Amino acid sequence: MINNVRHSVSNRHRPSPVAWLSLAVCGTLTGCAGAVPASDAVSQVSARKAVADVSRGLYREGTDVIDDYARWADTDTEKSTVVELIGYEPYPGAIHGEPVGALKFRATIQPTPNEGPHVACFESQFDFWGVATDEPGEWSDDTAVAHDIACPPDAKRIPPPVDTRLVDVLPDGAEALVVEVLTNAPSAASADDIVAEIVKRMPQPTGEREVAFDPEATVVDGDIGFAMGDGDDCLLVKRDVGGVQVLQVPKILLQPGELGCAAGTALQPGDQLRSPH
Repeated sequence: MINNVRHSVSNRHRPSPVAWLSLAVCGTLTGCAGAVPASDAVSQVSARKAVADVSRGLYREGTDVIDDYARWADTDTEKSTVVELIGYEPYPGAIHGEPVGALKFRATIQPTPNEGPHVACFESQFDFWGVATDEPGEWSDDTAVAHDIACPPDAKRIPPPVDTRLVDVLPDGAEALVVEVLTNAPSAASADDIVAEIVKRMPQPTGEREVAFDPEATVVDGDIGFAMGDGDDCLLVKRDVGGVQVLQVPKILLQPGELGCAAGTALQPGDQLRSPH
């Protein structure tokens, strides 16, 4: 399981071991005064486990953007009455494979109906593969995943960061448009002519932040190759003496380092477009 492969992380932004011990003993916003009730110690363990479980579950796909983890955390805790996301912190200059930032959580545990709530705050760090721990093999250790921090006096659930990144898509109707343009393109049409006509007539995506992939075309000895998309969603079309064909190519051949989703791929011989397995 990919999340079990952890990387050593730095101690930046971490409380000292003394602070951790103090927090583990205190466990609430009310501070320490003499012996800690057994129920507080049990509640602290329960609070940490709740946060650790949330942090371990925050993996959708590899990312070096802490905002992604913050958005996933907001989704996963939206209906929780125990765990709340109260902050996130990017680590500027972090390199791939190291922690890219931290999420801060508040957990509220109700020990018994007759006791006040136990409130504790924790921080988890994240790298490209998910939650990060100091040492490999600590992924299942709650104390290695959720680190005690002092609860800010103004702590409250925060809204997730807004995602402003554009999402490249193949719009509905793109395939029919490309087939029509390639079918009607004059024999003297250049690759630029074909791309310009398709861009001019391309249907507009309707989803939030969606934009159409940039199309590309190539013309070789009168044959036209067209591509639009990426390795996961690729439209490949060619026109040769046999007419216009929409190509179905195994995804493995469309990935970076392989043939790729490229106009030249559409003009490859048929035996080069079969699955290698």
